[in-house]
Amino acid sequence: MMNTSFDRLEANLRALFEKKLPKLFTGHQPHQSLVEQIIRLMRANAISDATGRLHAPDLYSMKVSPEKLIEWQLHRDILDEIAESILDVGSSLGVFFTRPPEIELVPQPEIAIGAYEITAHFSVADQQLSDTAVMIQNEQGNEQPDLPENAMLIIDGKTTYPLDKPVINIGRHSSNDLILTDPHVSRHHAQLRAIKNHFSIFDVGSTGGLFLNGQRISRATLHAGDVIRVGTISLIYNQEPTLTFETSVLPVDDLEEKPGVTGQ
Repeated sequence: MMNTSFDRLEANLRALFEKKLPKLFTGHQPHQSLVEQIIRLMRANAISDATGRLHAPDLYSMKVSPEKLIEWQLHRDILDEIAESILDVGSSLGVFFTRPPEIELVPQPEIAIGAYEITAHFSVADQQLSDTAVMIQNEQGNEQPDLPENAMLIIDGKTTYPLDKPVINIGRHSSNDLILTDPHVSRHHAQLRAIKNHFSIFDVGSTGGLFLNGQRISRATLHAGDVIRVGTISLIYNQEPTLTFETSVLPVDDLEEKPGVTGQ
């Protein structure tokens, strides 16, 4: 069953990207090997749970030469499309992913120019559910999601995004509420939750980290004027005045845990 699912997944991916991969791999390793390497890693690292459900890695680290990093980033859209197709096709064939698959680019000086290496991992985000992962519905009800009045984000000082829902997901993937089309933003980067007339922000396992007023954080309670940095994008938080308290911040350095613009 496992081999059959992966055989079909590989065949589907080859058909989807037969014409697109040559554009991505001009001057690099033969593009035919990319799909093969990803499927081989999925086969080698897949596990079955007690119910027989097949779990595959969701994070694929693609190590490239620093000299070629910008060139790879120019084709970030193709890598994202491959990751989305892995999710769509894999799920239809009974393969389960902890989080939507992501292909991250990692500069590695030891990698020869024009070459790449891929490793596969299971996301660690599930180990941080109480702090940073997306809340399930019954957990939301326990945190009194009262919305602050006229709360908004000012994006790069140009546009505003109204915060009119109790939970708002931020990232590069199209499934987010606030989509930030910056290659330095992870597909699922941060989450805002309305708690007792304030919004709190949580890092949901981003690659580049989440910063508040210049300090890297895991989570924080927001107040008017706070500056959030997601990738290279600055978000200024604003809301109607309420009783003020010191901003509650949990720096990443204090954690023992181990931690890729339009609105919908």
